[in-house]
Amino acid sequence: MKVLVEYLYDESKSAQMDEVRPKHRAHLQSLFEKDIVVASGPLEGSGAPGAVLLLNAASEGEALELLAEDPFFVGGFVAKRTARTWNPVIGIFA
Repeated sequence: MKVLVEYLYDESKSAQMDEVRPKHRAHLQSLFEKDIVVASGPLEGSGAPGAVLLLNAASEGEALELLAEDPFFVGGFVAKRTARTWNPVIGIFA
């Protein structure tokens, strides 16, 4: 099943995030290579800084567990995480 995870970042820690970003991306790349992460990327435009990640996971809880070792999460840069099961019916993810 597909699970959509949204990260909202702590805006006060953007400089520290830049230092950790290569480890964060390497971690997500390793999950991609295991067919866990389907796609991920930052949110742009208006609103709080954050990212969306699409995962293959058995449940919302499992998706959050799979991301528990993400250096951004471990480092305290993620102020809020939400996960929702997603049922794509049209397009490449259907």
